[in-house]
Amino acid sequence: MATILVTGSEGNIGTYLVSYLQKKHPSHTIVRVRQGETMSRRKSDTLYTGNLCNLAFVRRIFEEQRIDFVIHLAAKLYGVAGFNKDVYGIFYNDLQSLLNVLHCSRGIKKFIYLSSSMVYESSEKVPFTEELTDTILPPRSSYGLTKFFGEKAIKFFDQQHGLNYTIWRPFNVVSPLEPHDREGAHVFVDFYRKIFVNREPKIEIYGSGSQVRCFTWVEDVVEGIVENLTNPHTDRETFNIGSTEPKNMIELKDLLLQIGKEKGSIPKDYNPETITGTQFFGVDVQLRIPSVEKIKKILGWEHTTDFKACFEKFIEFKQRHGH
Repeated sequence: MATILVTGSEGNIGTYLVSYLQKKHPSHTIVRVRQGETMSRRKSDTLYTGNLCNLAFVRRIFEEQRIDFVIHLAAKLYGVAGFNKDVYGIFYNDLQSLLNVLHCSRGIKKFIYLSSSMVYESSEKVPFTEELTDTILPPRSSYGLTKFFGEKAIKFFDQQHGLNYTIWRPFNVVSPLEPHDREGAHVFVDFYRKIFVNREPKIEIYGSGSQVRCFTWVEDVVEGIVENLTNPHTDRETFNIGSTEPKNMIELKDLLLQIGKEKGSIPKDYNPETITGTQFFGVDVQLRIPSVEKIKKILGWEHTTDFKACFEKFIEFKQRHGH
């Protein structure tokens, strides 16, 4: 029986991860953390509310709970809006939160960190292999640099204090829990709002629309992380985790329209005009494609949800729950 701290447990990925953990390890204690400016915890409950940037709050968790594993997911939801308007906020919040949790993690069995494919921002070589970050320039975006520094911080902490860790670099995780009621979310969420909610006559796409991504269903990622929590082959290792189906933004938009019409969620005669060339103020990587040779060879992991099935699940959830 172990105690697992999951930061960002109430988020778009964390909610799925906690659910999988509870099914996989029903005897383990799952300590959850949700964002809030006032520190609180109900008696006999393992859900803490507070700000991980507050070291006193993080210390309280570790003092009250005997933590064996940390799964650090907590991060600000950025999207397009974050790239433009909250560059320092993302950098400060995410790094300070990580450093505080790291500071309290001496003596734990393992630290699991959810990094990002954005650490490969400056790479001209595709697909991205894990060792590329040893030779390429650091990312230019606030979010990418935050994840890059986060990985370095974990390795420095291990070098000085001894800390077993696994770093996961997910590629374009698709979670239907991300709200679609505002602009500036991830591209698939923005497309959903424009197509299924607003039925906009014109769909604007940042840049040329030819930017390529490998969209990965959230439960595939969660399964990979949880199933390998104690796997010794993940000790002090970094893994890409993502799909192997490169698709561009226009293909994504077309697929959402196709699924919507097949499911009867949108009229068959709804054919919005596609407008490309909208200016993007962040770092718009044209090709973001992972090499998954390492994770496949060492862990035997492959994504099981293909491109269409991924967005069929996404749309079905959105239509049923209205998130």
